[in-house]
Amino acid sequence: MRRHRVCLIGLAVVLASAAGCSDPSDGRMGISGMVKLKGQPIPEGAIIIFEPLESQGTGANMTLDGGGYNLPRQYGLKPGKYLVRITAGDGKTAVNPVDSGEPPGPAGGSNIISKELVPPDWNVRSNQQITVTKDGPNKFDFDIP
Repeated sequence: MRRHRVCLIGLAVVLASAAGCSDPSDGRMGISGMVKLKGQPIPEGAIIIFEPLESQGTGANMTLDGGGYNLPRQYGLKPGKYLVRITAGDGKTAVNPVDSGEPPGPAGGSNIISKELVPPDWNVRSNQQITVTKDGPNKFDFDIP
């Protein structure tokens, strides 16, 4: 009986210490970086998207501020490869979403679909990839020509 009690106490100590060492971020890593378009910080309101390529179960999208982004660890990405897409509208040129060569639709509202500033190779046809590592640093800068 005494031996059984000692084993239970030992097991409780091991479980308590393991619980204290658990990762509150669930293995996620913070990421940050800067995005430039033609050598200048990308315009306000641009969006960067990270899509998992290895079933990591995490992805992210963020609005860029002054061309920069910072995703804290608690909301970060699990280690692995991610596809990167970047999009930025000019915020003023209305375009027809069905046929960009045609004038905008007849609705005439204040919401417009802007002309895309980022080349397709960086958004709809992107092959840009990053690899997030558990050892970091996970700083990824992009210079879009």
